[in-house]
Amino acid sequence: MNGKKVSKWRAHLADALELPREIILNLPRVTVIGSLQCYLENHRGVIEYTEECVRVAIDGGELIVDGQDLIIRYLADDEIAIDGHISAIRFEN
Repeated sequence: MNGKKVSKWRAHLADALELPREIILNLPRVTVIGSLQCYLENHRGVIEYTEECVRVAIDGGELIVDGQDLIIRYLADDEIAIDGHISAIRFEN
């Protein structure tokens, strides 16, 4: 099976089992609290970390958090919490 067919099959499975799609499809889940915190689940590791930019690997690309005084408050195998003055969050392939 190619990637699109597998993703479609997994999406149907998630719907049939009434499970969250992000779990079955390994999609990132992002929670943003104002411009103060970004919480990301289902990441694949930190690519870059500075006070102005945090780049995190996700399936299919990366999530980039731009801002000032950024710190990684929490880091686990598949979860990360970034605090600071967040100005932008973007996805890149």
